[in-house]
Amino acid sequence: MNLSSLLHLQPPSYGRKKNYEFGPDLGTGTYGTVKRAKALDTGEDVAVKIILKKTVKGHEEMVEKEIGVLKNLSHPNIVNFRDWFESRDKYYLVFDLASGGELFDKICEQGRFTENNAATIMKEVIQAIEYLHSKNVVHRDLKPENLLYKDNTPDSKLMIVDFGISKVMESEDQVLTTMCGSYGYAAPEVLLRRGHGKPVDMWSIGVITYTLLCGYAPFQAENDQQLVAEIARCNVVFHERYWRDVSVEARDFIKCLLRAHPEKRLTATEALQHKWITTETGTDVDLLDNVKEGFNAKRMFKKTVRAVAAANRLRSMTRSPTNADTSSDEIESSSAQQQQQQQQQQQQQQASTGIEVTQQQ
Repeated sequence: MNLSSLLHLQPPSYGRKKNYEFGPDLGTGTYGTVKRAKALDTGEDVAVKIILKKTVKGHEEMVEKEIGVLKNLSHPNIVNFRDWFESRDKYYLVFDLASGGELFDKICEQGRFTENNAATIMKEVIQAIEYLHSKNVVHRDLKPENLLYKDNTPDSKLMIVDFGISKVMESEDQVLTTMCGSYGYAAPEVLLRRGHGKPVDMWSIGVITYTLLCGYAPFQAENDQQLVAEIARCNVVFHERYWRDVSVEARDFIKCLLRAHPEKRLTATEALQHKWITTETGTDVDLLDNVKEGFNAKRMFKKTVRAVAAANRLRSMTRSPTNADTSSDEIESSSAQQQQQQQQQQQQQQASTGIEVTQQQ
């Protein structure tokens, strides 16, 4: 074999690339892109996550672990992993295509959205998390952008996607220490580097539920350091204008998840037994106008795309080289998110005639 042939030699699995016809980009993330493709053997559309090897250099085991996690998962609300292969400079991970769109985009497209609709949605998410936790898998990056509908049918399943920084715990009492997740959804113990485990996913569920019911995030601050301090205090505020039509049970559910001490949060199993989830105790008031007012789904998507540069800034501010597990994880943040938070604060200050505040310990 001549030198030219050696230079173009591809890994053995690369041959499987010919089984797919690649189409347009579906999105861009920290480590690469996601493309739409067609599986030539079945004619089905799939999503292919393409990871540049140079972006994970020195941490290749992160991709291997993601593949290992995904191979062992099977749940109706978790995206199905189909195949993988690699080239000299890229990893390719093939998934079923979730073509129904992001959770909050779909809500904003609806003509009506009630509290009971929100409870049904969160029940699906929590059932998937209960399954993951039963397998000792911690997702660590739950956020609206990682909740996609499988298709556009009315009864489509909601799917959890992106297991890029998920972790398989070797034991129930293992403590993870890497800074990880997305800034507005990361638990206090992650931001404060106190070690974390399964409860970080339940914190994220609390943030998502809060945002789902009013359209804005529970913690608002003008800069990263203030946001970390606010999250650490767990000061959960329910502004009267946006929460007057939301039940006491829904607020209690959120409070039971947004607790500073991880051991005091509801587990996934306990959350599924909460009254707000098990019975239709929520109001039948249409919340859609308030949700649309407080939450701009398209802006949130753009924030995610721009998070790469901001993640570098936050990593330099908070990351400890001695307190890390084996993955190269990042906290996401962006100036767009801060601008959104400032606008929401102004709206809330103008609108609030009464405030309910709870401080969770």
